[in-house]
Amino acid sequence: MRQAIPFGKYLLLDRISVGGMAEVFKAKSYGVEGFEKVIAIKRILPSMGEDRDFIKMFIDEAKIVGQLAHANICQIFELGRTDGAHFIAMEYIWGKDLLQIQNRLRKLKQQMPAAMACFLVAKVCEGLDYAHKKRDALGRPLEIVHRDCSPQNILISYEGEVKLIDFGIAKAASRSSKTQAGVLKGKFGYMSPEQVRGLPLDRRSDLFSVGTILYECLTSERLFVGETDFSTLEKVRNVDVPPPRQVNPNIPEAVEKIIMKALARDAEDRYQWCSEVVADLQRYLMSQEQVFTAKSLAGWLKEAFAADLEKERQQLEAFKKVGREGLIAGVPQAEAKLDVVEHLGAAGQSEDPTMLGGPSFDDILAEQAGAEHAAAPPKPEQPGDEFVEEGPTEIFGEIS
Repeated sequence: MRQAIPFGKYLLLDRISVGGMAEVFKAKSYGVEGFEKVIAIKRILPSMGEDRDFIKMFIDEAKIVGQLAHANICQIFELGRTDGAHFIAMEYIWGKDLLQIQNRLRKLKQQMPAAMACFLVAKVCEGLDYAHKKRDALGRPLEIVHRDCSPQNILISYEGEVKLIDFGIAKAASRSSKTQAGVLKGKFGYMSPEQVRGLPLDRRSDLFSVGTILYECLTSERLFVGETDFSTLEKVRNVDVPPPRQVNPNIPEAVEKIIMKALARDAEDRYQWCSEVVADLQRYLMSQEQVFTAKSLAGWLKEAFAADLEKERQQLEAFKKVGREGLIAGVPQAEAKLDVVEHLGAAGQSEDPTMLGGPSFDDILAEQAGAEHAAAPPKPEQPGDEFVEEGPTEIFGEIS
């Protein structure tokens, strides 16, 4: 176990993920009477510390999510600054993200059950619906649009909870840093057609992204993926969507109708609110002989990731022994003074900087070592390959 590092009033226990702009740590917070809690700390990288636009975006994220209190949205506890670095203290979700679940299913050569996919997406929609309808203290609509709904931004806990994370590029009427006209932000394969065109966005853009996620969960194939970023954008713009039952005939017709309506090219032809998607998904779920619940999801997750779960459980037990000064019984105090980046590990392959449920740093290093060992250059994803994580993307201009 690596040495914990003091960080203001917190202890950094382990790095969860690192990207080009921020890094996320598993951390411990303290209170009176021996109170302790494992949380996540999202911290701006030193290299981004002077980037005022990014710092504004980072602060905006905290301000937006700080106003949201919903069971399906990851909670933020604090926006702070320590040793010159801005950070967000947030809820730690002990579990996996949807991208990891999709890849585990592929490894097991299994299709995601329709009930499981519908349950997951319904919970995501409940969180989005709350955000879309949120008003400020004066009753004015905040007009929040997530703009980055993708599998790596959906976390599932071992207790069956579903949480939406990463409002880092969310649009809200009150944002201090406005999105520049003609700039695309988000993950290309999960954008809406209007997002690709750089047009004004509303909640229905998130609905299209939800449709893409549900499609991929049930077909085990990427919907919009090309050999280049621009070819992917072109696929999204054209909305060339084969009916999902052509890919997987076991998808219920009622669910296919939900998917195709969410993926309508024209926003006016889609569902207008996430609550409408929830109602249709729940109608399907309630029609089944055995109702899929959070307990069902938890049971599946614990079985599919049994080895990971035991390893993580042992790690959490070890973290309990960490003292308030970052010391572990039997470890000399001098060893607690090591540099955070050097001691917790150097950056591996770039990850989405806000993925709380992502791989451990050891996994990142292992993936990087495997990539260096492979002589062949990376190739476009083909059916049967793993779902690959799209990093943060930004491109100027419009696909016409």
